[in-house]
Amino acid sequence: MQDPAQRLVALAELGETDPAGIASHRAEGDALAMEVGGDPGLRWRIAVLRSLIASPPDDDAVRELYGELVDRYRDDPTRLAQLRPLGDEIRRLESEGVLASTLVARSPRSG
Repeated sequence: MQDPAQRLVALAELGETDPAGIASHRAEGDALAMEVGGDPGLRWRIAVLRSLIASPPDDDAVRELYGELVDRYRDDPTRLAQLRPLGDEIRRLESEGVLASTLVARSPRSG
């Protein structure tokens, strides 16, 4: 039996190899990412975002998740830097018309 961090890393690896496979493990992976946090949690969340970029379920999904991740890691420059290339990729795909260009309004976080 794998501990939660090992299981999360295994799920992230699965998603990195087969982005379409993320959907069937999303609930488990999201719960583990909340429990484990740290680098494994970020790795899972990036794998999920990449799976949405590859096959967005709706026009807002990619931008919404990206915005949530930026909010979550706003005070962590190292992890935020890992997200920036994904934001660049999203903007590029939007400008090419591959992804729908949407504006997601987010309220400021208190804390």
